[in-house]
Amino acid sequence: MALLAPHPALKVAAPESPMVDGWMGDDWFHYGAFRQPNLDYFSEQTTKRDAGDPTVRGAYDDYEEFRRAGSAGDYAETRGLDRLPWTRRLMQHPAYDSFWQGQALDKLVAEHPAQVPTMWIQGLWDQEDMWGAIHCYLALKSKGQADHNYLVMGPWRHSQVNYDAYNLGPLKWEGDTALQFRRDVLKPFFDQYLKTAAPKADTPPVFIYNTGENHWDRLKNWPLACENGCAAPLKPLYLEAAFGLGFEQPTSDAPADSYVSDPAKPVPYIPRPVHFTDSDRWKTWLVTDQRTVADRTDVLTYQTPVLTAPVRISGAPVADLFAATTGTDSDWVVKLIDVYPDEVPSQAEMGGYELAVSMDIFRGRYRQSFEHPSAIPSGQPERYRFTLPTTNHIFEPGHRIMVQIQSSWFPLYDRNPQTFVPNIFFAKPADYVKATQSVLRSRDHASAVWLPVVP
Repeated sequence: MALLAPHPALKVAAPESPMVDGWMGDDWFHYGAFRQPNLDYFSEQTTKRDAGDPTVRGAYDDYEEFRRAGSAGDYAETRGLDRLPWTRRLMQHPAYDSFWQGQALDKLVAEHPAQVPTMWIQGLWDQEDMWGAIHCYLALKSKGQADHNYLVMGPWRHSQVNYDAYNLGPLKWEGDTALQFRRDVLKPFFDQYLKTAAPKADTPPVFIYNTGENHWDRLKNWPLACENGCAAPLKPLYLEAAFGLGFEQPTSDAPADSYVSDPAKPVPYIPRPVHFTDSDRWKTWLVTDQRTVADRTDVLTYQTPVLTAPVRISGAPVADLFAATTGTDSDWVVKLIDVYPDEVPSQAEMGGYELAVSMDIFRGRYRQSFEHPSAIPSGQPERYRFTLPTTNHIFEPGHRIMVQIQSSWFPLYDRNPQTFVPNIFFAKPADYVKATQSVLRSRDHASAVWLPVVP
């Protein structure tokens, strides 16, 4: 916010894990799907002057707590949370209308670019704010403001840049990556602008961790691969028969893979029991082993053969699904996963680990317009194309690339009733129905994840 019409005393800035667009991909929603842990946050932040309390629970397992409650709106009403002004305001604006558009700071800083040298800092596995820093940097870059804007993306959870960062969950790094950044990049950057006669810092335009080879990359530009304006175009990794993945476009006419999505049995985002106030699990949920859901009948799991050569991705993958549903609304969760070899001698517990390197959720009613939702034509193929979070990763030889597709991610995100209703916050029990989801992989409807592959 300080970068909008900045005060003359502001000489340098370093936004850390900034919350920039609460509807698109930061705290409140992701592409229209509501993040239910925020109901605790609303209570803690707005019920009294000092730190408020989390919502009183009726069950230890938040999976069961939210499933019994029904919709997120029903949960808020039964706990009295609907009396909080912010909760009411949010539920009145489920779509990306002017209320949310007017708060989108990535658009605002690009429309009113400051000349303050700014270092945008974000974690590659930020469990809360994965949208803000990267989108502000890219928006300013598109306006020709790259010469004084810098990007840093570390192998971190939310705000881990301020703490020790030798590891994230089971992932072990080459030393304290947060200390390395603060000492070698951030402090010299600050010194240059804040200390008299300080030397010019050797600040890389982009400082991003390579999570496959386990080292920092100092780059001149970002992303290295993208849809438009990059040296390397995105490369589609197609869904194939027998749950395979490959870079060759399908040639068959009409194959598809199907599953039944049942709102009464949503896919958990971490193994149960789920307890949102368990900070240790919350900090690392993005790197949870995805084997916990890989064999569910309502999750489609595709993978490549064992890689014989490295595959490097440096940018934002794009999910590109052609799918049909027997309902009239649907959510789509797409995960890009690095599958480790069956045996990892140096760290046995990583044998076969399914590490998500980029994943997100998309609410199907917004496939044509984020501002104006529409019902999905039942039984008709529709296209769902959405960008996944940025990554800088190498799938090493001996690993596999995996893609998982599902229609719920609970209780992190509220359940889609799979019946189109005007406002999902106020969906009623009868609106929640089973739906058969069919993901197409034919010549004319070739579902894929477009990868930012670079040499």
